[in-house]
Amino acid sequence: MEDMPQGDVVGRERELGEVSAFLDGHVAGPAGLSLVGEPGIGKSTLWGAAVAGARDRGLLVLSSLPTEAERSFDHIGLGDLFDDVLDEVAPALAAPRRRALEVALLREEAADDPVDRRALGVAVHDLLSVLAQRRPILLAVDDHQWLDPSSSSALSFALRRLAGSPVRVLLSRRHVDKAEPTELERAIGEEHLQHVFVGPLTSGALHRLLSDRLERTYARQTTLRIHERAGGNPFFALELARALGADIDPLRPLPVPDTLDGLLSARLDGLPAATRDALALASAIGTPSLALMERAGVALETLSPAVASHVVELDDGTVRFGHPLLSSVLYRDLGERRWSVHRRIAEIVEDPITRARHLALSAAPPEPRIATVLDDAAALAMERGLSAVGAELAEHAVRLTPAEAVERHPRALTAARAHRSAGEWTRARNILTDLLAEDLGPLRAEVLIELAEFEGLERGAALLAEALEDERAGPALRARIQCRLAWTTRFTKGYERALEHARTALHIADDLDDDALRVEALAILTFLGCAAGDPAAPGHAWRARRLASGLGDEHLLVEARRAVSNVLEVRRRVEELRALNENLYERCHERDELAATDALFALAYVDLWSGRWQLAAEHAQRAHEITVQYGLEVPWIHLPVAVIAAHRGRLALARAHSERSLQLAEEQFGLHTPVHLGTLGFVALQAGDPGAALGWFDEAEAILTRLEWHEPGRRWWVPDHVEALLALDRRDEAVRVVDAWEADARRLRRDWVLAHVTRCRGLIAASRGHVEEAASLLEAALDQHERDADPFGAARALFGLGVVRRRQRRKRDARDAIGAALARFQELDAAAWVERARGELGQIGGRTRTEGLTPAERRVAALVAEGRTNREVAAALMLGERTVESHLSHVYAKLGIRSRAELARRFRLDEQSSGELRIPS
Repeated sequence: MEDMPQGDVVGRERELGEVSAFLDGHVAGPAGLSLVGEPGIGKSTLWGAAVAGARDRGLLVLSSLPTEAERSFDHIGLGDLFDDVLDEVAPALAAPRRRALEVALLREEAADDPVDRRALGVAVHDLLSVLAQRRPILLAVDDHQWLDPSSSSALSFALRRLAGSPVRVLLSRRHVDKAEPTELERAIGEEHLQHVFVGPLTSGALHRLLSDRLERTYARQTTLRIHERAGGNPFFALELARALGADIDPLRPLPVPDTLDGLLSARLDGLPAATRDALALASAIGTPSLALMERAGVALETLSPAVASHVVELDDGTVRFGHPLLSSVLYRDLGERRWSVHRRIAEIVEDPITRARHLALSAAPPEPRIATVLDDAAALAMERGLSAVGAELAEHAVRLTPAEAVERHPRALTAARAHRSAGEWTRARNILTDLLAEDLGPLRAEVLIELAEFEGLERGAALLAEALEDERAGPALRARIQCRLAWTTRFTKGYERALEHARTALHIADDLDDDALRVEALAILTFLGCAAGDPAAPGHAWRARRLASGLGDEHLLVEARRAVSNVLEVRRRVEELRALNENLYERCHERDELAATDALFALAYVDLWSGRWQLAAEHAQRAHEITVQYGLEVPWIHLPVAVIAAHRGRLALARAHSERSLQLAEEQFGLHTPVHLGTLGFVALQAGDPGAALGWFDEAEAILTRLEWHEPGRRWWVPDHVEALLALDRRDEAVRVVDAWEADARRLRRDWVLAHVTRCRGLIAASRGHVEEAASLLEAALDQHERDADPFGAARALFGLGVVRRRQRRKRDARDAIGAALARFQELDAAAWVERARGELGQIGGRTRTEGLTPAERRVAALVAEGRTNREVAAALMLGERTVESHLSHVYAKLGIRSRAELARRFRLDEQSSGELRIPS
């Protein structure tokens, strides 16, 4: 183990040993060490020694030393940590994440597209991941209780998701009895976080410290008295020793203040008045630059006495206090003078948000003029994506607003919305709850709407209904309430009742001639209609897109495109759906990854239906990973992964995602939603358990009926429901399920569904022994699936047809059909169906098609099937190329094929059925 540098560290051998072990130990993921102790006990000294030790070991150190005065500035801690490494890592980051960091670090303007706090958290995660792959990292934050909330939130978000990245986190913080873990400590996790409690120094260690630091010796009795008075606190002891004269009477009490604060105040009082004024300015700013101090009229020589007495140090163009307690005591002692100090700062800073904050701290309520400035600054902060700052400024605006002023309640609502955006949901909810106790007038409905966002479905719907009953709510607000009710009540009162709310919202928007409201209502009408089977849904989608295009609002354009995507999905307009979502992905992935995931999920289904299952799985997995990285785990993000995995026979993966989606639906909606149940049934059927599958399908059907969910295109699992029923000899129930599905499909003209209906009826006929009828229906289904470009449906129809032909004793036709189905299942990578087809082929006797070839023709055909050229075949068999060509033409004629690809497929089929041929993979 490498020794820690001692430097100014005295008497901390135990603590230094624990720090060394932490730096030298193996870490597989984020691991932390937190130095905890009372103010002045020496945490920062140990922290500095640990940082130096990390650098000596070759670790990349990313450090921040936040101050109390800077806690209200968004992202200042991230700037300390990452400003020097961003240029190195930026090319490796996705564009939206790189931009999030550049805006947070003030490298780029937020413009009209503020940074989402989740995007920033994901960006920090990626930055740390990239750096950790290059060299070991130490993320070091001294006095991290003062780290600004936005930086703490982004770091915590990243650390919770950094499993596998060897990132060490070094923290220090003040010890408070029964203190809860900080956000950063919780993110690391108790099992990965080591606490080192920094206690008092021994009297001997304190004697060495005083001698080294003050270059002065003390009698043993004096040292013991200093140690006793300071309680072994080194900073307190140093301040005591500095205040003592040369002649100390050992029989009299120490002639100094009893408290550390008193000592610091006395020390600061010994500085010139101009220096104290300059330090007051610095304490209110935090860590000011020398340029800012000069702008305030502070000359460098004014700070010289403070530098000489080690109150501050000049570090890379900034003024930093020698110890945070010096800044805290100085700022506290300002009393009401702090108002004038903040007013002075407000006059010299250029950023309007920073200026507004200092104006807020320069005034006692009420101050309407400053409250108005804070209103504007809060709005600007929200535009920049600085939600925490916006919330603070909005609350200051409320504080400075007269109690009787009409602006007071709207400002409180603004503060609640900003806190919600910043993730401070408890504070937001408390503000809203307090507001409801007051006479809000027309604002009451808006407060109820906001409060509904924090409640479950039932309670949220009740709050929205109460808001709707408020006669003081204007028509535009009532339209928005109806939209919210449509979304909230779909699982409690059914989709038809939810559609009524959305239709009412659209009527109001039409009466107001408000296109933005129209688009919102039309988008919800489309979403609900595409589940309920509303034939008006396509018209709503096209209208929404037309209106959104005219408005040019990007958010509304995305909503309208989603509406159109819903319609194309249930209609299975595959190529149009692909083009739409590829375009949406291109528009969004460089700036809004969450919007881009919607496109990826849609493309996953498009490629599933098109037979490109590997690509479909990649789209689904990528979208799932991004959404989870952003901390937005909702039920439907697991569905595409589960459905595609089940199709491909990855049943453990499919089951895990299906069960997780069902759990999330229960937690978030309070019920099992049909699509999650249908997916679990599909997974169970692929696993060969029709009984379990039927349980899931029956539950899905019951909820479908209760929710009035009649869109056949959204009930894609019905053919599997039918197969489960037939496997259990429940034919009449299978007929009932198909009849209901067909009725909806014909009503809404879902031709692709009718192809599945025909196939299901063929399977039902076969189960009754009506093999001629079954064969006819399955042949018709095959034609329909082929016309619809549905490779999986066609393969299943071929397989069913082959089984029926085997029962008709048409062995060659059966082998051909099942063999063709097998080839398609293999191309799709449908593992479970490949096994079923192989099993069926094994039950068919008779000759294979390739058995009609001569031995020479079979040898030539086998090598061609491997992909070899005629010249390579000739060389391998020691034949002339013309002879090879002759054999090959005979092979084509006998097998009735026209290409090498067909030949390769035929040989694979014969291998599956007979096992006699060596066919390359």
